[in-house]
Amino acid sequence: MDGERGLAVERRGVERSWWQSFDRPHPVVFILLILAGLDLEYVIHYHLGITIVYTQFYYLIIVMAGLWYGRKAVWVALFFGGLHVIVTFILTGALSPDDLIRGIILLIVALVIGSIVEQMRCYYDQITRQNRELSDANARLQVLNTRLAASRDENKK
Repeated sequence: MDGERGLAVERRGVERSWWQSFDRPHPVVFILLILAGLDLEYVIHYHLGITIVYTQFYYLIIVMAGLWYGRKAVWVALFFGGLHVIVTFILTGALSPDDLIRGIILLIVALVIGSIVEQMRCYYDQITRQNRELSDANARLQVLNTRLAASRDENKK
């Protein structure tokens, strides 16, 4: 219902809140986040050789992907986790257990957030459908009440 109310407010020309803007995908913002993640991977990891801390930014990208695209965020997590592992392998010549675990955690985060968002969307769709059904039933009851009132008025005459 809040989503419907938010859409109605947006249709009337009133701006939605900053937080409500996360309920639908923003491809340009998403592309900018991915480019920032790639830049961090290149500059911080590949160029400077720092293997930790910057990967925390990947969680932001994965959370946004999960909010906007559901479980498809797993692909983003696979990309960044795999990229991190590959760059580490290029730099050190060995697979690091730390980096493998970091990649697995990214996947788990993407799967959990994506699943939660998809479940929330399913519940929202159910509630919206039930709300529509109740509104239709209410409209039918109003018609019947109008007929009943008209019938009572005719019987009083």
